[in-house]
Amino acid sequence: MHGTSAQSGSHPSATMTALEAEGKYGAADFPVTFDGTVGLYRPADAALLSGDTAVLFVSSWGFEELCARKFWRLLAADLGRQGIASLRFDYPGTGDALDLEDYADGLDIWYRSILSAAQVLRDLSGVKRLLLIGHGIGAAMAWKAAERLGGVAGIAMAAPATSGRRWVREFMALSRIADHGAIKHATPPSGPAMGEQTIPDAILAGIRALDISKAENAPAPDVLVLTQEGRANDAAFVEHLASLGVRTRSAPFENYDLFARDVLLSIPPRAAIGELVSWASALKGTDQAAARPTLPESQPLVGDGFTETPVRFGNGNRLYGILSEPQGPRRGATVMMLSTGYDRMSGWGRITSRICRDLARAGIPAFRFDFANVADSPPHPDAPEQVMYNESLVRDVGEAMAFLEACRLSPVVLSGRCSGAYTAFRSGISYKPVKAVVPVNPFDFSLAPDTDVDALINASLQPLASYGEKMRSGGFWKRVLRGEVNVTRGVRNLSRMLVAKGIARALPVLVRFPFLSSNLRRVTRDFQTMAANGTQVSLIYSDGDIGVPNLEARFGRQGYLMARYDNTNLAFLADADHNLTTAPARDYWRAELQKTALRFTPSD
Repeated sequence: MHGTSAQSGSHPSATMTALEAEGKYGAADFPVTFDGTVGLYRPADAALLSGDTAVLFVSSWGFEELCARKFWRLLAADLGRQGIASLRFDYPGTGDALDLEDYADGLDIWYRSILSAAQVLRDLSGVKRLLLIGHGIGAAMAWKAAERLGGVAGIAMAAPATSGRRWVREFMALSRIADHGAIKHATPPSGPAMGEQTIPDAILAGIRALDISKAENAPAPDVLVLTQEGRANDAAFVEHLASLGVRTRSAPFENYDLFARDVLLSIPPRAAIGELVSWASALKGTDQAAARPTLPESQPLVGDGFTETPVRFGNGNRLYGILSEPQGPRRGATVMMLSTGYDRMSGWGRITSRICRDLARAGIPAFRFDFANVADSPPHPDAPEQVMYNESLVRDVGEAMAFLEACRLSPVVLSGRCSGAYTAFRSGISYKPVKAVVPVNPFDFSLAPDTDVDALINASLQPLASYGEKMRSGGFWKRVLRGEVNVTRGVRNLSRMLVAKGIARALPVLVRFPFLSSNLRRVTRDFQTMAANGTQVSLIYSDGDIGVPNLEARFGRQGYLMARYDNTNLAFLADADHNLTTAPARDYWRAELQKTALRFTPSD
């Protein structure tokens, strides 16, 4: 390792008063590793006397889990303020957990991880009495795990999937919507998929067999069900619980569709958080003498050819990240991977975790982290609620670079996809120690300060050709008549695309007279700055990506005017979608990062 323990939030002799020294910044929760996975522990706030109860989060999988990541963080913080400690974690083979060689034990693998997490939470919080909060298929798994655990005082089930078979069917249907425009895999998966991430067949078989809708006994005396609107199965399950003699409380999961529709557009379910905190607080015991809480010492996860250490870093330990390092000799620069939108740092379909580990196996350290107010990093007090494309992300990158410098892991190569590509490019301009940037499918290189980012995101911009396809679609016009399409926003996006196309055609004139276009002037200046600093720029686009019109508006058809910058190269990937969800596209990205990193010599 390279001296990470001083920054990692690992405090072997820490007491609860350590929480009071975090400064004005809200600190990230404490990482803890166990049984090949990583969790985040939130202790009860130091100013409160903790009771004898702690909360274990049991997550769903895939897209649902991705949307819930920020939800868990906000809920953990509110529980902590009520004197209730909590732990959230990844199942083996998901998120930032290690992969297994053998999944023959099926769903028992995930159940064992729940039991291990419960023991870790009991050890850290010093309490024995647990509440379980499950989401989606995680609600059914929490129910079954509680049967084995004992000492479970209550189970909260948020938008529960009481039938695994039904959940698989619904997930696959929703995935087809969420993955619209994705390149199809050569061998379609037999179950739920998100990019390259699939559920191993043996675990999938266990999920399909899971059904608690007609359970004969309840594993906890108190159950809260947050029901989805219009789902008769939820109402029937609540009635069934009452027949078991369980203290049952139900409430609507308000605006669940706004929460789970899309990671970019997901709205944190504040009302649901309030219901869950109220329920947990009412069940909290008062035997404070039983609790002897401690803070975790995070140890590295040891994988196949790499080690990974979860760390807290930045001012007041406000950011959460994971450092991937080779087990053998180090080579080249350190690659810093920047997240897309509001995705957690493991990335869509775990693409970022995979790339970081592949680089570490090749001898190249890699670092990924959650930006402030994204997934598991709390917000910065001076940043807006909407952080996408905001300069505050460049500040986060600066603190990440300072962390790597302290670990003697310079120089640095930055990379990201979509909005992460934009931040990588902006950071390459701001920080001279950045030796290279590898932006993938950036929407643009510079946005005006008054850009309406919410409108930009909500518009779900698509290639110009797709608008013509929609105009010819009878289904599209039916949706317009039903009021399901934001016509004003669509017109605005179409106008933007047409303007970009027009600028591309006028580019020879604008290049000769750059004062005619302020945007072109800014972008030209930025690329000149990169060239003057000696920063290498390796741009990657999927053919037909939504960012290509903006590229061509700045640099001509297929970006031919980039040839004037000796430090810049440009590649287009055929048969690749915006998220690079296929193995060949991911491999190209990884190979380009490896080639770029090996151009540089590691610092001593």
